[in-house]
Amino acid sequence: MNIPLVEIELIEDSLKVAALAAAVRSKGKTLVCQRCQNEDEVIAGVLVIDAMDEQWALCGPCWREMPQGAHVV
Repeated sequence: MNIPLVEIELIEDSLKVAALAAAVRSKGKTLVCQRCQNEDEVIAGVLVIDAMDEQWALCGPCWREMPQGAHVV
C-alpha cells in the first residue's frame, strides 16, 4: 500500500508572515490562528501543505504545540 507523501513547510520568517497578513488585510479580513481562532494571539508562523494547496496561520501557543523534527502528521 502506497501512502502519499505530504510535505509540510513551517514558515517562521517574520517578513513572510507579515506579507501574508498584509495580503489578508488588503482583502478586508483579519489574519487569525486557523487552529484556535483566538483573535488576541499574535501569528507566529504559517503551516504550508503544498499537496493540498493549503496555508494555515498559527498563533504562538498553537505553533509551540506543533511536532518538532522530520515528521509532522
